[in-house]
Amino acid sequence: MPYQYSLRDAKARLSELLDLAAAGNVVEITRQGTKRGRFKLVSVDGTFGQRRPGALKGRIVVPDTFDDEDPDIIADFEDLRSRADSR
Repeated sequence: MPYQYSLRDAKARLSELLDLAAAGNVVEITRQGTKRGRFKLVSVDGTFGQRRPGALKGRIVVPDTFDDEDPDIIADFEDLRSRADSR
């Protein structure tokens, strides 16, 4: 369950909220009783935990037609090329 603070309390306890979020907790900010924002800290040094090869196996499907040419895209590129050549 997320920690919830009013905007006024959040301003007064920002350091504490950062510590909560840094520990992996979700912190929600409300204004006049309405949720206005939610935050959870992420790593700034680019480390997000241990990577595991194959962790998404079976969850990503690449269709057989992935590498097929799309005539509309080819036509768009040919049109751009002809406009560039005419300059």
